[in-house]
Amino acid sequence: MNLEVNEKAYNLLDTIETERKIIKVESSENSSAGGEVIVLDMGVTDKTKDAGNNVKFGIMTAEAAMGGLGKISIKDNKIYVSIPEHPSIATLSCQMAGWRLKIGNEILIGSGPAKIAAIVPKDTINRIGYFESPEKAALLLETNIMPNEETAKKILEKTKAKKVIVGAFRGDSMVGLINVLARVVEMGFYRMDYLKFDTNKAISGEGFVPVPKLNDDIMYTSNDALIYGADVTINVNGWDENLTDKISSSSSPAYGRPFKDIFTEAGGDFYKIDLGIFAPAKITIIDIENNKRYVSGHVNDAIINKIL
Repeated sequence: MNLEVNEKAYNLLDTIETERKIIKVESSENSSAGGEVIVLDMGVTDKTKDAGNNVKFGIMTAEAAMGGLGKISIKDNKIYVSIPEHPSIATLSCQMAGWRLKIGNEILIGSGPAKIAAIVPKDTINRIGYFESPEKAALLLETNIMPNEETAKKILEKTKAKKVIVGAFRGDSMVGLINVLARVVEMGFYRMDYLKFDTNKAISGEGFVPVPKLNDDIMYTSNDALIYGADVTINVNGWDENLTDKISSSSSPAYGRPFKDIFTEAGGDFYKIDLGIFAPAKITIIDIENNKRYVSGHVNDAIINKIL
């Protein structure tokens, strides 16, 4: 099976008309990595630039993050995501933000199908079992600074691609917000994977999430939107009904409080937060083997109404 998710995502990002930084890396005695990294600047160097707040760019980058396997639309202040095939690859292998790069003290958070080429994170990519060795790779970076030559070299070394296109955006931009919210289905897959359910049994997935106001609290309110407002449906071949009550965010002891309070109580450390909270508000599992429907959780209007 060759889904060509890197090529699809590369071609999609390549159509975005914004400022480009081209970094050429020569191979050396110490490293065989050589090639070209094209960085699309969507408001990273100047957050007032229109590119960072372009809704169309947000949709295109989020679809690229899924390797072109998912479609995104925005209607009535909600983001809708549909993944008709290979949802485990689209979400966990591609879209999940699992590649951390550093420039000085700055952390750049990577997602997209280039993670498959780089086999990052290793356990997840191996568990899903889909691999590519592309000539061209596509990476999305949530970052406050543009990648430099050293970063470009690391990307080429890990992916072993000759050409990588990178969509760079700030987390506090509209492009960043759309990319976070577009992980609505991925959040359900992350939770199922954490509970050791074989996500390759999933056939398709879809979901929607409300769009909070873009302001200084967006890191918190975007999580609130997913934790308390996301509604996801996943079709599977064989479900473990013992997991039903555990797959929505309401199973977490942290549930019921705004994410800002949860984050502050954890001392600003995501790793100290109960992982059960990182799940959609409501998940419907449709088991096509026995034609049964399992529903976990509910949308929490009391919290959602405060962020819209």
